Amino acid sequence: MSGELKLVDQVQIDNMAPVTRSFYRSTLFQMLVVGFIAFLGPGLWNATNSLGAGGALEPYLVNAANSIVFAVLGLLCIISAIAVNKIGVKWTLVLGSLAWAPYSSALYQNNRYGTQWYVIFASAVCGISAGLYWAAEGAIVLAYPEHRKRGRYLAIWQAFKSSGQIVGGAINLGVNIHRSTGGKISYATLLAFVVLQVLAFPASFLISNPEQVQREDGTRVKVEQRTSTLEQVRILWKTLRSRQMGFLLPLSFSSWFYWGYASTFLTLYFSVRARALASFLSAITGITASTLLGCFLDSQRFSLKTRGRYGGVLVMAVFSGILIWALVVQHAYSAKNPGKLDWSSPGFGRGFGLYIMLNTAGPMVQNYLYWAVGSLGDGTSELTRNAGIFRGVEAWGQCASFGVGSSRFSPFYTVVINVVFWVVSIPPAWFSLVTIGDANSPYVDHSQNSSATATTPDTVSEKR
Repeated sequence: MSGELKLVDQVQIDNMAPVTRSFYRSTLFQMLVVGFIAFLGPGLWNATNSLGAGGALEPYLVNAANSIVFAVLGLLCIISAIAVNKIGVKWTLVLGSLAWAPYSSALYQNNRYGTQWYVIFASAVCGISAGLYWAAEGAIVLAYPEHRKRGRYLAIWQAFKSSGQIVGGAINLGVNIHRSTGGKISYATLLAFVVLQVLAFPASFLISNPEQVQREDGTRVKVEQRTSTLEQVRILWKTLRSRQMGFLLPLSFSSWFYWGYASTFLTLYFSVRARALASFLSAITGITASTLLGCFLDSQRFSLKTRGRYGGVLVMAVFSGILIWALVVQHAYSAKNPGKLDWSSPGFGRGFGLYIMLNTAGPMVQNYLYWAVGSLGDGTSELTRNAGIFRGVEAWGQCASFGVGSSRFSPFYTVVINVVFWVVSIPPAWFSLVTIGDANSPYVDHSQNSSATATTPDTVSEKR
């Protein structure tokens, strides 16, 4: 008996042994790595599309290709929780990091040589790989951080992603600054993007598995046991039918529907260098707005309920107002085409300002919705599922938007469709979001109990 007690005591002492903390395993390092990949991958991808149709002369082929990207991406995002369950978060991210270089190389081929088939093929490849990436990245940015820092880390992730657009915009602007007329972006810009995006693959190997992460407050990343594929499908269906997630999906669809329109708008009405300037400036304003919102969403001065409701009212009101302004501007442009506006053109600021506002409010909406989705649960499997479903439906919204933009459909009626989708999706979303902070709601204020559940971490496995 005494021997058993000594053995138990010794196990307890061993488990309480201090662990040498490593910056390499810290949540901050994980966010920097995933942010760097976001900078190289979707950040520079966004930069090409912020030029308007990937820098092409006309938007129609690239819009069709982007529609393919998001159709495939949406499906892969939703079922990617099964891949994470099989091979883990890290290796899903590694496979997902292959997505963007082929896509940009196809745009380069089309821009320089007029190759069209490769654009369609690379778009399908990009959609498959990026579908895995978005779910793995969503699990990392939502499940790895300390809960009280989730909003700020989401803002850091958004900042890295938008920084890709800033750097891309700076390259675009430097290469195309003397081109005050319409036309294609220089193919040298796209070649630079290809070279940078290749680096995403080796960078993905730096990420740690969830059980290796060392949080600042001593709590552990929740890692669920792996289950069968059939069980994953059952849980996925249950999540889709839940009130909190199911009622958010229409808003996730409509929240990105504006992007295809914005890309077409920029291509049709602005000069090459004005498009480059728009890519550069909209990233800066998007980062600033998302960071300020993230600080509010993390503020412990307000209750979770207050942050959820006030944040929701803010982003929905701002985005609604901008869509109404888009109706006004696009109606005027449809009635009388302004031609290719340059920054020296009369009336330039009206349309240019609309583009900047759309791409400032859009990231704010995304930051808020990801914060809300992150509050729906905990653990890598659960948040992979939530983030994958949410991002997948977002992608289908982008697919529909670029699909409409791939034809010569009226831009004004595109905005009308966007407004209708957005207005119709707000009531069900609010029915879900209004429960944030309620005692019996799945929306959990993890930050309030993180200190209470903090424990001295056991020895952390150094397997990679």
